[in-house]
Amino acid sequence: MMHAHSRTLVSYWDARRRDAAVPARADISASELKAILGNLFMLQRHDASHHVFRLAGTRLCALQNRELREQNFLSLWRGYDRAQMKLLLESVLANRAPANAHAIAETLSGDKIEVELVFTPLASKVGQVDRVLGLYQPLQSPDRFGRRPVIRHDLTKMTLPVTKNWALPASPPPAVPNAANDV
Repeated sequence: MMHAHSRTLVSYWDARRRDAAVPARADISASELKAILGNLFMLQRHDASHHVFRLAGTRLCALQNRELREQNFLSLWRGYDRAQMKLLLESVLANRAPANAHAIAETLSGDKIEVELVFTPLASKVGQVDRVLGLYQPLQSPDRFGRRPVIRHDLTKMTLPVTKNWALPASPPPAVPNAANDV
């Protein structure tokens, strides 16, 4: 079951799509997402290993105890989890459909909370699907962290994008060479 804020973001994203597979960045208005604004972030894909924060909400930055703008989202992850998160982001963009993940956020002193992350794809001004509007939603109160920042995220669950739920236009399969003509 998704957190209410996660459902809010996915519903908002779906409503902004109109007739397109994904909404354009210009179709997103922060004023319409006030209730979850502090936990929102926007990423821009530079390449498969660099999904850079263009925007990061105040609650998300406070948990990290730093400004995240211009930082690589994948730097929040390590090892296998980083590789899995990279694949998840690439899948969201390629499939043009939302996905989510759960992780344990931990401070240096060992305090932990579960967080839910939601990723929704967006198109740039030129129509390239290279942005992600996301939500970083703590599932318990992070108040016990005090001013200690989250230093580690451990991925516990991922839900890959499901394109059939979003009625995306079907693309034709790639042409397969005729073996008889290749001789």
